[in-house]
Formats: sequence, structure tokens, C-alpha cells
Amino acid sequence: MSLSSSPTLRQCLDGRRNNLDFIRFVAAVGVIFSHSFPLGQGLGTFDPLEIFSHRQSTVGHLSVAVFLIISGLLIAQSQERSPSMAGYLWARALRIFPGLAVMLLASTFLLGPVLTELPLAVYFQSPETYLYLLRNFTLYQSQWGLPGVFHGNVYPDVVNGSLWTLKYEVGFYLLVAGLGLAGLMRRWVALAGWVAAALVPFVPLVGPRLNLWPELYLYFGGGLALYLLRDRVRMNRWVALGCTGVLVLTAWLGGFRYAVGSCGAYLVMYLAFLPSRLSGFARYGDFSYGVYIYAFPVQQLVVMRMGGRVAWWVDAAVSLPVIVGLAALSWHLVEKRALRLKHSPPALLVRLLPGRARPAEGAAPHAQL
Repeated sequence: MSLSSSPTLRQCLDGRRNNLDFIRFVAAVGVIFSHSFPLGQGLGTFDPLEIFSHRQSTVGHLSVAVFLIISGLLIAQSQERSPSMAGYLWARALRIFPGLAVMLLASTFLLGPVLTELPLAVYFQSPETYLYLLRNFTLYQSQWGLPGVFHGNVYPDVVNGSLWTLKYEVGFYLLVAGLGLAGLMRRWVALAGWVAAALVPFVPLVGPRLNLWPELYLYFGGGLALYLLRDRVRMNRWVALGCTGVLVLTAWLGGFRYAVGSCGAYLVMYLAFLPSRLSGFARYGDFSYGVYIYAFPVQQLVVMRMGGRVAWWVDAAVSLPVIVGLAALSWHLVEKRALRLKHSPPALLVRLLPGRARPAEGAAPHAQL
């Protein structure tokens, strides 16, 4: 298929079938696979990508990048199609916080009391017990441990190490909201932001203070830029093959993270819109978020029950069905029910943000969510 005859990304997005749900689920399982090495066997145990890439990335880190690439595309689309900025922000909050709240409550008041090595009175009197809930729900400051929980594991004192990414995800939601309100959802802004994210880590004093924001924006911004360029970007197998080659070479030679934010973003979109039977993968529910937020504590629990150290593949194999089961419950009992409220944002939010966000570049004139 020639490049000129290949469908544009817009044409792919206008279709009803895609593999995005399957790719997100695979990415969530990739995090489980990657975490099983340090959680089961301790720090200094590397997953295959970490070895091949000379520690540029892990399978888990690459999986987070895939999540953010897809998020960049879908969040830009959500902002464009939302009837108001209040509606956009309310829908995003409902996607993250109800499921997170239930998981944190279960960890703090069910998992913690059962597994702590401390007397229950000490556990419940410790400020760290309640700060774990508050800090991780507000995303203000991550707290990894609960008092006396998983202390004997080979990866000790960490209940849920996956939650660190959520503040970045929410931060990017707010960034898109700000760009929409300012009328800056434009191709040149997205491309300039991506270049700035690539360069700013090399700026003395400034780069180190920004922590992971620039790197993670390479991935989120890659998806965002592709969405804004959707009329011009064509989904072509030869381009996808070339992107695969670039990813393999940079994993071996260096520059892998920049390649993931550019070539990787293209490859994810190409795979997302390949015709396949996987397009109906989420007909039973969208379990990827639940898998992501429940995986770490379940994996730690499996390691604990097996003596504090276990082979990586045992941890992954035993944990996975439990995690998927919890994710299914989270979707059907919490997340799906919360999302039914997305078309009714609170009155206070509507009063604070009464207007419609300015449409993104290339937006359809009457797009509706």
C-alpha cells in the first residue's frame, strides 16, 4: 500500500472499530510482568528490555509510555468533543478518582490491618495509616507504605508503587484543559511542546527540577501531536515497519525514550487501527485501569505468602488471575457506575467553568461527546 493511498489517522478515528482497549490491557499486563522481577527477586533483577536497552527502559516503563501515548490522543479527542470544559474535567475526574478511592480504602482498612506486623492498635494510631489514604488520593505526595505491611518482602515496605504515574496523568489532563481554554490546541503548539520536552532536561538547573515531567510529556505529547495532525498522518505499514526498526536500534544504541515518544507513538496508533477481531476486546468491560491500580499490592501479597521471595514467573502467573478478577469487580461495581454521571457535572463546576473550550485545530464543527 502506497503512502498516498493509506488511510489518514482521522479516517481511522472516524471508524467504530479499534484495538485501543486491547493494547491498554496488554500494557497493564506488561507492568505486572516487569514488576514481578524486583518484587519477586529483589532490586537488581532486571527484565528483558532493561537488559537489552542497557537500562534505558523496562517493560513496565514502556507500558506506561504506551498508556500515555493513547491518553494523549484520547484526551485531546475528549476535550474537543466535550460540550463544556466543566464536562471535560468532570469526566476525567470520574475516570480516575472513584476507582482509586475504593482501592485505597481497601488497602488501608482491609489489606493493612490483616497483613501488618504491628499490633492493630499501633497500626490504627499511626498517622502514616491515614496519610497513606490522603496523600495518594489527592496525588499531592506519593506515600509507598502502610505501617508494618510487607516489611519482610524482598522489596520491602511498598504497598502500591504504581500510583506515582497518576499525578502526571492528571497533570496532563489539566494541561489539555488549559490549552483548550486558551485556544492553543494547535499543531504548532503540540510540536513545539514536544521539542521543548526533549531539550529541557539538558538545561542546567531547570531540567533536574522538573523531574519526570519532560520525559513523560514525550509520550503524552506524541499522542496529542498525532491527534492534532490526524488529517496529515497516514497509517502505512512501511512507515510502521521503519518505526519498529528505529525503536530496536535506539534500544540498543541509545535515544530510546525519544524514539518511543515519536516512532513509538506512530506504531501504537498503527497497531490500534489494524483490522482485527480484537476490536471487541472490551465488550465485557474496560479492565486496564483496574489491573494497573490493583496489580502491585496483589503481587506483593503473593510474594509475602510465599515466604518473601519468589521466582518472577511464579509471582506473575499467580497474581494475574487475581488482579484481573479485582479489575473486573472495580469496573462493574465502581468505575462503570461512576462514568454514568459524566454528563451531569456538579453545578459549582459548571458555574466556575461555564463556557465551551475553544475547539482544537481541525475539529469537527459540531462534535459531541
